[in-house]
Amino acid sequence: MNIGIIATPLTFIALILSVTAYYLYYRRNEESTLSLARMSFYTATVLILFQAALLMWGILTHHFEWNYVFSYSSRELSLYYLISTFWAGQEGTFLLWLILGQIYGLVIIKNRKEDEPLIMSFMLLVQAFIVLILIKRNPFTFVWDVNPGAFPYGMIPANGNGLNPLLQDPWMTIHPPILFSGYSSTMIIFAFAMTALVKRNYNKWIHSAYPYLIFVNLMLGTGIILGGYWAYTTLGWGGFWGWDPVENSSLIPWLTSLALLHGVIVQRKQNGLQKTNIFLALLTFVLVLYASLLTRSGILTDFSVHSFGASDLDQYLIGLVFLFTAISLAAYLFRVKDIRSEQARGGLVTRETFVIFGALSILILALLTFIGTSSPIITSIFGNASNVSTSYYNTIAGPLAIIIGLLIGMAPILRWRQESGDRLKAVLIHGIFALIIGGFAYALGARKAVSLMIIMVSSFAILVNSQIIVKKLIRKNYKFGGYLTHVGIGLMMIGIVISSVYDYSKKVTLPMDTPMNVLGYKLNYEGKIPAANGKDRVKIRVNSKTMFAKFYWSEYSRAYMVGPAVKNTVLHDLYISPIQIIPAEKNRRTGQQVVLKKNEQKAFENYILEFDGYEMNNHQMQAGDIHLATVLKVLDKKGNLLGTIKPALTMIGNKKSSISVPLPGTERAVSIERINVESGKITLRISKPVDKASPYYGKELLAAEVTIKPMINILWIGTILMIIGFLMTMYQRRTIRKA
Repeated sequence: MNIGIIATPLTFIALILSVTAYYLYYRRNEESTLSLARMSFYTATVLILFQAALLMWGILTHHFEWNYVFSYSSRELSLYYLISTFWAGQEGTFLLWLILGQIYGLVIIKNRKEDEPLIMSFMLLVQAFIVLILIKRNPFTFVWDVNPGAFPYGMIPANGNGLNPLLQDPWMTIHPPILFSGYSSTMIIFAFAMTALVKRNYNKWIHSAYPYLIFVNLMLGTGIILGGYWAYTTLGWGGFWGWDPVENSSLIPWLTSLALLHGVIVQRKQNGLQKTNIFLALLTFVLVLYASLLTRSGILTDFSVHSFGASDLDQYLIGLVFLFTAISLAAYLFRVKDIRSEQARGGLVTRETFVIFGALSILILALLTFIGTSSPIITSIFGNASNVSTSYYNTIAGPLAIIIGLLIGMAPILRWRQESGDRLKAVLIHGIFALIIGGFAYALGARKAVSLMIIMVSSFAILVNSQIIVKKLIRKNYKFGGYLTHVGIGLMMIGIVISSVYDYSKKVTLPMDTPMNVLGYKLNYEGKIPAANGKDRVKIRVNSKTMFAKFYWSEYSRAYMVGPAVKNTVLHDLYISPIQIIPAEKNRRTGQQVVLKKNEQKAFENYILEFDGYEMNNHQMQAGDIHLATVLKVLDKKGNLLGTIKPALTMIGNKKSSISVPLPGTERAVSIERINVESGKITLRISKPVDKASPYYGKELLAAEVTIKPMINILWIGTILMIIGFLMTMYQRRTIRKA
């Protein structure tokens, strides 16, 4: 008997019973149904916690007969990473969602007696459908049920597949739980908005939902930032954000929740934007479900390094998105005519007008990002699926960042409901300082118009909001969390622009024990350092300091895994990312590549090379062994044939080798480096002996990309201040509610 699998449908029954009882209590107000609803909820909570504890126990005690444990853990993993395998796969992350959802439910029961029945009904309906997915893909399914061909009935694997090396990073142990707490908490806002529609209470709901909305923004934002920092320190491609579709799928609901947060502020001040705010609350939750579809269905497997592989959950996930989109849209359209918002008063230059423009700018960015992220789906309808380039996102984000920076600098000094044009004079000095900062940036090399404008408007926003914070501190008023968040966002925008647009890099080849000057640093490659766990590193001395970068072969990924060495200074980061280690025995010759298609001619020095085709010769070889030669004609500049050469590849068992041949009349040798069957191209390497006086001769080489990331600390400081600002605001709302 598999008790873990049995607990899942029991959880579904308990949740559906709780939803039904809560709704009946709302309709009939009978205490017995409320008791049944809560008891069913508590039962579901116990069952979910039991499944979570059972799965964690199975991971820690190596129960590899469970397919989930076999797929993501192994005996070699440390305790730290064993724990993180809980959320390494789809089943674990959905179970994590359920745990968080039940915790939110306990908070709602404690704090929201009046609206508890409807809020809990909608939240638990979401939970029930998540459980349905776990019934389809249960973490306690046996390996022999999933793959009977590989595992006969009752056979327990001796070890598991292990954890993806990219996920074996301290930041990735905390990034998913934080991001998922943001994802799952959007259903609280969804439940509040749906309750407002059912009860025709279109204004009061925002006061109760506001602390939860801050929590959504805090956790989604923090999760995105941690993911960016992980990418920067682990992936080795030199960046923290690549507009990857999976990255965008978490960014989009964060943007809509930010717009909603500012819309709610306007509604609290003047009862406006009631329709907009309910719509945004519903939309944010639907976008989270859509993000789950994109990342977990395999739709983006070919377009994102973060996406899960192809999945059998496609229909379930599509159904989940369509179901709650339909529920949200139907409820909204049915009630929208009843919603009466007050019109904005006071003129154009008021705080609410500028806040609305800011929220609108954020929504436009979310919409355009959504279109770009969904391009593989959109284009697949009309033909071959394709993705937009990163230049698309950079083009749309730049102008919108300028508008947002300007608005968060000007809005705080304006009055609510009153024309405030006279107050614009108060920020004139800040504008002058921002122009001076822009002048310094220009003098230091910031010549691109859009990036220069972003630096200036962000500086303006930082100066204005910082002055407000100082004034509040002088008055011992500590309600400045929102202004601190604006300062953080301003610093983030400056840090993003300077470190990304104005970074500079150089690809170098470092001979072992031979110092070289690169971008103002003296670099000395001191060899590869073997590790007991197989995760070897390369040792690089930078000036007088030793740094290490990851470089090892992963059987899990069947590829070399690299990780950067990062030297942080006050003004910049030195970022060294390994590319390849070239053994010493290969460095007695140097050469260059020539790529040819069949019957194509290409000039090389005083020769013309023509690829004439392939020649197979497997005589006197064992069965299964291969000898594949390429027939190359060598001509002079006038087209006269000088000879035919046949560089070859041989495959004997699992061992591949390249047979080089001399280029007529030279010391050069021609060998096959790569054959691309799909494109019909071959890559040749034409080499010659290296001068023995060369620093490269006979030495092991490290090929690496060295990058200077200027002023990147501004970005990280900005993210910290933004998070602190959200925390302060949430804490202040909590103390107000207690009072």
